[in-house]
Amino acid sequence: MGQEEKKIIILATGENGDIIQREATREELDRIFFGEGKREWDNVHTVLPEPVWEKIYEDGYLLYEGYTIDHKAFGAGKAFYKDGTPRAEGIFSFKGLLCGREYYPNGKIRFEGSYRLNQAYGPNFPDFGSWYDKEGKLIYRGVIRVSRSSLGYPYAPEPKGFTWERHSPVKGHTFIWDDARKYIKQAVLNGEKADKNE
Repeated sequence: MGQEEKKIIILATGENGDIIQREATREELDRIFFGEGKREWDNVHTVLPEPVWEKIYEDGYLLYEGYTIDHKAFGAGKAFYKDGTPRAEGIFSFKGLLCGREYYPNGKIRFEGSYRLNQAYGPNFPDFGSWYDKEGKLIYRGVIRVSRSSLGYPYAPEPKGFTWERHSPVKGHTFIWDDARKYIKQAVLNGEKADKNE
């Protein structure tokens, strides 16, 4: 399947927590993820290789099971704490979850909802969902307002006291923009080579 033919899929969480998938246009994707204007990596969704299913271990512990690119979480998967307790599950994107659930180390759900793809410093951050305390009691459901610290790192001033998995649920194994740029560069080089051969 060529670059122009590749479908663009939008993933979101439905009202009952189910993951919904539908085809979207490039313009819609740009508006959702890259609202600040066109970037050199806007084409990344069409140049990445197809994800493959694998298990990622570290020091003998299973940290992640699911789809990956270059041995990094990308697509549907599940991350674990070293004792085997689920840490996060859902659809992983460049810097962590895109939609899904995070869990406390005691196994109780911490957050369930959707995340915004972060093209700047820091991880993907939640933009809508349900936040629970360590006992599993719902604290808040709704829009998560996110700002940037003086260093540019995302934080949530609303709801007050809200926290999320600030680092990748699969530390060191999350696909990042530098990886994506590698594929864009390869695609550009391959395109240039093809033009010269014509």
